[in-house]
Amino acid sequence: MRFSWRAVPASIRTLARWITIVQIVGYSTSLVFVWHTTRMAPPGVAARYRGANPEAGAGAMQFAKPLAEMLAITHTHLLSMAVIFVLTGLGVALCRRPSERWKRFLIAEPFGALLVSFTAMWLMRYGDARFAWLLEASSALLAVTFYAQSFLVLRELAQAERDAREGGGPWGAEAPSPPVS
Repeated sequence: MRFSWRAVPASIRTLARWITIVQIVGYSTSLVFVWHTTRMAPPGVAARYRGANPEAGAGAMQFAKPLAEMLAITHTHLLSMAVIFVLTGLGVALCRRPSERWKRFLIAEPFGALLVSFTAMWLMRYGDARFAWLLEASSALLAVTFYAQSFLVLRELAQAERDAREGGGPWGAEAPSPPVS
């Protein structure tokens, strides 16, 4: 028997559902923040990290991020996003669908995209502003993958709950607990 969400106790499925929902809200909030600060456009992203000449536009004055701030951003985001993608990756690993090949891609892709995104951020800040395009592309792929992972996990958890209620399939409803003596 293959280990899947259907074989996991209902309490763990509830925990997974709520972790996934809270992560979706948190990730979506971060995208709203990025839109608010950069308009999700490469020139806005470059200005956010490299600074912007206040004479060049009507926007607020922005200063280049110093090394200490770049290190803090990289440190906190890489570690916290790695945890997010470990959780979503475990969730996808327990799904019966999609195929094993797609699951492996969806599990591995965010980690590669994180490394590309933060490399592009540093190259954009200290090299060429045009690396903002690479940062935007890798971050967009990261977001699409995150939402795909979340959809797959929530869909699988919903199906596992329906199966448990109906008592169907080899996983059926959970076995009753033994009496306490």
